[in-house]
Amino acid sequence: MHALIIAGGIPPQKNLLEKEMALAQLSIGADSGGYVYLGYGYRPDIVIGDLDSFLYSRHKGIKVLELPDQETNDLEKSLEYALAKGAKSVCILGATGKRFDHSLKNLSVLLRYLDQFEDIRFKDNHGELFLVRSPYTPKLAVGTGISFFPILAPVKNFSSKGVKYPLKDSELAMGVQDGTSNEITSENAIIHFDGILGVYIITSL
Repeated sequence: MHALIIAGGIPPQKNLLEKEMALAQLSIGADSGGYVYLGYGYRPDIVIGDLDSFLYSRHKGIKVLELPDQETNDLEKSLEYALAKGAKSVCILGATGKRFDHSLKNLSVLLRYLDQFEDIRFKDNHGELFLVRSPYTPKLAVGTGISFFPILAPVKNFSSKGVKYPLKDSELAMGVQDGTSNEITSENAIIHFDGILGVYIITSL
């Protein structure tokens, strides 16, 4: 099963929402993310969270699950629900933007759930973000914009082939070096490294 979650960051454009809804068998609003569905004329299967932002009294008939626990955020609550329902992959919209601390927290959540889904990624109106282990084969069209960056710790022995700005046996580390704004130059591009690598595929400039 594939799940779609909308969090409380910058809302996706309608065409992105509709594209992702067509792929999902389970649609979840993470608290205020429920308003995004409703704003575009759609109804999520459920709205989950502490419900400090989504006022159920204004939207009767919407299924809600109130979880007041403050040890986890609304995205974590939604991901746990998706796992319990049998979701194997998940797309998360609205994970970034607005409050920067919320964006950083959600990036931490992405790392936490990396091994619990076959595929988990953030998407926004400009691209998609996910984490990978080595080796990573992008399998993207030539000319696609792509960025690489460290998440948990420095990414060591980073070597990239089939990209505009290749590196060999390098270290990607915050405040030192990253691999943003690169470009695919070969359909056989491949990336080798030690650690966990953040990847952002640029779909719209």
